Amino acid sequence: MEDLFNGELPDGERADIQLYIFPHIQEFLAIDLRESVPQVSLLDSGEIFDGAFYRTVEDDFSHTLREKTAFPFDHLMHLPLQVEEIVRGVAMTAILDRMGLVPEEEEEMPAVVVFIISGASLSMHLDQLIESFRKLLGPPTEGLTIKRWEGVFNRLVKEEHAAVKKLSHLDLTEAIKGDSPDYFTLWESRN
Repeated sequence: MEDLFNGELPDGERADIQLYIFPHIQEFLAIDLRESVPQVSLLDSGEIFDGAFYRTVEDDFSHTLREKTAFPFDHLMHLPLQVEEIVRGVAMTAILDRMGLVPEEEEEMPAVVVFIISGASLSMHLDQLIESFRKLLGPPTEGLTIKRWEGVFNRLVKEEHAAVKKLSHLDLTEAIKGDSPDYFTLWESRN
C-alpha cells in the first residue's frame, strides 16, 4: 500500500505535480515538485468548479454529442466515457490554471499524479498516510513548513473519513426504512 503513494510515474520518473483529492469534502492539496522546495497549495473545489468550468464542459459535451459519425449508436453508447474524459481534462486545466501553471504547448504540460484519498487509502492507518505525505515533501527546508502541511493533510483525512462515515450511516438508515433502491429485503415486494 505504501507504494501507492510513492509519487512515481510508470517509467520510474517523479511527477511534477501531485494532487491529493478527497472526494467528499471541498478542499484538496496540490503539490508542485518541480522546484527544489515543493510548493504546497490548499485549493477549494468551489474555485475550480466555477461558471467557466461548467460552460467549458457543456460546450465540449455539446460538440461531442453532435459529432457526425458513421456509427451513431456506437457513438451514443460511448458518451459516458467521453464525458468522463471531457470533465477530467477541463478539471485538470482549471486546477493547473488556478496554480498558475498554464503551459503554452503540449510538451510543456507537467506530469501529474492524482491520489484519490478514499476506499483502501482512507482505511490506511493515519500515521502511514502522513508518513507517505512527509516523504513526498522531503527533508525539512526553510521555505516549506512541513509540520503545518502535515496538520492540514491530517485534518483533510479526518474530514473525509467523517464524511464517508456519515454517508454510510445515511445509506444504512435509508435501507432500514426501505427508502433506498440499492437495498431490499427478502420479504419486500418491489412490484
